[in-house]
This record gives sequence, structure tokens and C-alpha cells, in this order.
Amino acid sequence: MLVVITIVLVTLAILNATCAAWATVLDSRRTAALSRALGASPQQVTAGVMWAQVLPAVPGALVGIPLGLSLFLAADDGGTVVVPSPWWLATAVVAILAAVAVMASIPALIGARVPASQVLQAETG
Repeated sequence: MLVVITIVLVTLAILNATCAAWATVLDSRRTAALSRALGASPQQVTAGVMWAQVLPAVPGALVGIPLGLSLFLAADDGGTVVVPSPWWLATAVVAILAAVAVMASIPALIGARVPASQVLQAETG
């Protein structure tokens, strides 16, 4: 049962991160189009949106893992608790940040492929 709950929570977290990245891309369409009109490449726009998603995830991952472990230890009823090694936790933080970067860059790259003139014309009309 715990495995099913974990899979559901991970799936919802992935869906939430992807929707948040897509909403950020939609909100920054005009700014990205202006950047592209002034000479930024689609890759540069994508990198900017990706970093805008990754930077808030850094403190979330660094604070969330110790708080989650503390909550788990506080809620434990005296059973055997196996705390992952620090190397495994550091690997988890890096993997989470890499996943956020990938999930943010895909919709950003799709949004950056739209011609700047089309976005600017649609926004002013």
C-alpha cells in the first residue's frame, strides 16, 4: 500500500512541476518574445526559464529532505528506522534538481520556438 501511495505522490509531483513550468512559459511569452526580438536565441530563453524554475527548487530540496526525515522520525512509533546515507540523500537532491531542469526546459523550448513576431502581434491586438 505504501508503494502505491508513493507512486501516486511522485506522479502528482511530476504533473505539478510540468504544469507549473508550462504556466511560467505562458506567463513569460511576451517577455521571451521581446528577448528574442532583441537577439536572444531560443536556447537562451529556454535556459532563463529553466533557471527560474530550478533556483526556487534548490532551497526546497535542501530544506525539504531534512524536514521530511525529521517528520518521519517524529511520527515513527519506535519501529526500526533506516535513514538513508548522506551520499544517497545528496544524490537524491541532485536528481530532483536535474528532473526539475528537464521538466522546465521542455515546455520552455516548445514555447521559445514560436516566432517572436507572432507572439508580439497577438499580444498587442
